Amino acid sequence: MEANNSCEISRLPEDCLSRIISLTSLRDTCCCSAVSTSFLSAAIADVVWGNFLPTDIDNILSKIPNRPVFASKKDLYYHLSNHGVIVDDGKMSFRLDRSSSAKIYILSASRAVGIIWAWDPRYWQCVPNNNSMFSEVAQLIVVWWFDIFANFRCKNLSPKTKYGAYFIFKLEDDTEGFDRPLEASIYFHHVESHHRICLEARNGMSRQNPNNQIRYPQVRDDQWSEVEIGEFYNVGEEDDEVGVKVHETRELGPKRGLIFNGIEFRPKI
Repeated sequence: MEANNSCEISRLPEDCLSRIISLTSLRDTCCCSAVSTSFLSAAIADVVWGNFLPTDIDNILSKIPNRPVFASKKDLYYHLSNHGVIVDDGKMSFRLDRSSSAKIYILSASRAVGIIWAWDPRYWQCVPNNNSMFSEVAQLIVVWWFDIFANFRCKNLSPKTKYGAYFIFKLEDDTEGFDRPLEASIYFHHVESHHRICLEARNGMSRQNPNNQIRYPQVRDDQWSEVEIGEFYNVGEEDDEVGVKVHETRELGPKRGLIFNGIEFRPKI
């Protein structure tokens, strides 16, 4: 009798079952698909997976040249969480956090980030890189005045979510000048916070040195390195904007051998 009762819900019409599943979490949806064939059919419905996509997903996808076609919203979700897409004429990449469905953006170093002296090829050059989603990355030839900055509209991010801003890069074999700390700052809601970061890890240290609060990089899954610039809580107000800056303009020693991919805004789950 208990076994029969446990299957009563599966007798509901598939669209009703899909509506119920759409009210659960992403993890619960994946678990439901393993219960039975009727649950599986209901769990892969567009009404379920559309619930995990951003409400402005159509507007986001409209910024993609030759917009790809997906067989279902589940396929779209998995593509965005596993690979992401380039949007806004190559200025940024967009993807979803796999566990929370929150939005993640990377601003292209060559098209969406301000770099002092970037217009002069003696100092910076835009070059292709097979390991980047973007068609080009910014390659540092040599500078003494290192200054990188960017602004981003917070309405593009997921509301009521804590975000971190990350500097994404690689160091070349002939790198110089990045064993010394850089100044990193993040500006949000009229509050500016400052940190010291180092792009070159020393003595196996990563993320942060507890003794002097210098943040050190770690290697990402995509084999780029990242170091956190700062964090902020995105309330979701229409006019909010976050600003980030990474610079070293005091010691003015030579700096070279940096491949700069972009600045990422990613939820801190």
